[in-house]
Amino acid sequence: MSHSKITRFVLYLMSGDVAWLIHRLRLSLGLRRPVPRPKSLVSRVLSTDAPYGSSLGCQIPLKLLIFSHNLCYEGASISLKELVFGLTNRQVIIPEVVAFEDGPLRAEYEAHGITVQILPSVLHKISTLKRLSIEVERLTLLIQASGAKLVFVNTLLNFPAILAAERAGVPSVWNPRESEPWNSYFRFLPDPVAQRAIAAIGLPKKVIFVAQATRTVWNTFDVDGRFEVIHNGINLNRFPLRSVATERARCRTALDLKSGSIAILCVGTLCDRKGQMDLVEAFAALPEAISSRVEILLVGDDRGTYAEAIKDRSHSLPVGALAGIRIFPPTESIASFYAAADIFVLSSKVESFPRVVLEAMAFGLPIITTPVFGVLEQVVEGENALFYPPGDSRLLAVQIEQLADDDALRLRMAESSLQRISQMTTFDEMVVAYANVCRKAI
Repeated sequence: MSHSKITRFVLYLMSGDVAWLIHRLRLSLGLRRPVPRPKSLVSRVLSTDAPYGSSLGCQIPLKLLIFSHNLCYEGASISLKELVFGLTNRQVIIPEVVAFEDGPLRAEYEAHGITVQILPSVLHKISTLKRLSIEVERLTLLIQASGAKLVFVNTLLNFPAILAAERAGVPSVWNPRESEPWNSYFRFLPDPVAQRAIAAIGLPKKVIFVAQATRTVWNTFDVDGRFEVIHNGINLNRFPLRSVATERARCRTALDLKSGSIAILCVGTLCDRKGQMDLVEAFAALPEAISSRVEILLVGDDRGTYAEAIKDRSHSLPVGALAGIRIFPPTESIASFYAAADIFVLSSKVESFPRVVLEAMAFGLPIITTPVFGVLEQVVEGENALFYPPGDSRLLAVQIEQLADDDALRLRMAESSLQRISQMTTFDEMVVAYANVCRKAI
């Protein structure tokens, strides 16, 4: 058992949270079944008659209380931050952010003049309906004190905020960014709490998914047409030098990449869901003539048992091969990695509409990806992407070898990525769509 797991075990014992301890034990033994379907809750919150209008032309900014599960350099949190900045810059909202975990994005919000509150450990205090009710009441008081006209909740994890908005009598919008089936996503919670989380899907005025594939997962709960899809659009102003050749050379030098090497980039928290072990195993399976020319760049949070397994597997490789796999912490300077890379790999088992794929296309990278959920709405197989099934590291190795050996193919796929991103939802289009949703929700 890892040190972190032992620490959590001791904390559960000290807290007297027997229900949570038993549940975690069942999970670790593989005894957890799908969550039984609950009946959706029905909102009693009425819309306001305030003259906020339904378009960007309205002159009255909307007071918005926004819930983020964390403030780390992660796709969902970064996407939310960009959306909030976009809406704020257009004077659509006056935002205040509440997060359940602190992180580097807090400084960016505050530099933008946005108030941030941190309420740590909320999601670790909801093992029973009684405990959940206590946390929901705490959030209810916060919502009421904020004077917000609308509560905007990012990710399924923040479901207590949806329940609190209902109790506070304030309309809400929910923005799920996860694609797991509804009867398995909340299995980390005991059934009564998990069912309440699922049932909360009936409360928001609008539920905005970022991919059609994600909406399909929840369609069975859309009995009154409240579900919509708004594809993510990324703010390309974050990457002003992405097409400058000298910037690529500078970034490769800064990352100490070998001259002429093929840099393969994979961005995201090192965890089982994102499946980076596929890339490590694929690298290990490459012929020496190819692996000696390839450098793997893994960028993401490297805490946890899965990350340790990746490090252990990497260190088990021959000394020369070990130098070909490098792990970097999350960074605000991710553009440097995209600019330096030759190929982008997404190895996830589950994703909704990953922003890292959009970023890779914006930098004109050929992509190797698992064809999961909303990824199929982003890339085109055979044009800017190659597909491999999650876990099939052998096929991934074949595809890496194919791209590493064929400069012309990489160039064609790179050009297709740039063309593909130009056809997708722009950042401004996304902001306008969310603005209209928020206006109509009240």
